[in-house]
Amino acid sequence: MTSSTLHSLNLAPTQPSSVGEALHGLAIAGHRLALALWAAAGSRFSASQSRPAMTAFEEAEQLRAFAVEQIQCDPRFADDLFAAADRHEEAARA
Repeated sequence: MTSSTLHSLNLAPTQPSSVGEALHGLAIAGHRLALALWAAAGSRFSASQSRPAMTAFEEAEQLRAFAVEQIQCDPRFADDLFAAADRHEEAARA
């Protein structure tokens, strides 16, 4: 069994000199995390609101396009997708 030890001179973590500095660093990290989460949530909501909803015909066409991609590797699955697209379109008409 072999063991190896890695000695790192340049990668030593910096230790805060006081509890106050450690808490300050934690507060800064928490603030950055909150800003990142706020920005991510805002972009997700604005992106979903800017797109108009697809019609049943458009959804069925997307599914048919995916079925065409799958037809070479799994023809039965592609047939099921085509049938599902037809059912979805018919259900929307009713």
